[in-house]
Amino acid sequence: MKKFKPTVCLLVLCFLFCTAEETSAEHPSLKEFQKLHDIVSKLTGELRELNDRVKVLTSRVDRYEQQNDKNIFEIRKSTKKEITEMQNALKKCCGTYKPKERVLTISADDECYLFLDGEEITLTHPKDWDVPDTVLLPKETTVIAVKGVNLYADAGIIASTDDGYVITNSSWKCAHKKSFGWEGLDFDDSDWAPASYSKAYYEKPIIGIRYDTQWIWTERYSGKSSDKKVYCRLTLRHSKKSG
Repeated sequence: MKKFKPTVCLLVLCFLFCTAEETSAEHPSLKEFQKLHDIVSKLTGELRELNDRVKVLTSRVDRYEQQNDKNIFEIRKSTKKEITEMQNALKKCCGTYKPKERVLTISADDECYLFLDGEEITLTHPKDWDVPDTVLLPKETTVIAVKGVNLYADAGIIASTDDGYVITNSSWKCAHKKSFGWEGLDFDDSDWAPASYSKAYYEKPIIGIRYDTQWIWTERYSGKSSDKKVYCRLTLRHSKKSG
């Protein structure tokens, strides 16, 4: 708020002084001069009083603006706090999955063919069971599918990520017959049997594969009657814990 500028009052004072000089020249009466002096003194006092009131009002306005700014700050602070609490409650309630990229190490005895979400991934050593392949497992991968080929003795497919998010065990499903679209996202594997335990990791350890991983196949994994080709799938169920 702007301070009061008593311009009008000053003009009145100047006018009165000028009038006083003219009056004194024409009628040099001490009584009239005293009267004018009293008027000027009264106006000066009223002007000071008015100026004091202006200062008081200005101070009140300043305090009001400061208090208003403080109230606005508190409102904004409170609103921000409520939004943060709501966001935290939403995360606690529903969770937010942020998948991360992982490295998948995989091999098969004797041949291995890998598919991620229906797309075949070219492997460097698909026919060397003791030389595993390492591939990047993209964040949003939903289905890992593997075709295994057995040519000689006991068969098996083995794979894992370093953090154990993916390991070959009975959570996989395997079949000995190839179905159309078996490697794809939309394939229904509900009729497939869980993967069978082929052999323990320590029986054929592979560098880069976790020790708690199992070699898997169909239930016919050994001998002359073993399945020579199998098709195995794992559907990843993303969750907060997995990310």
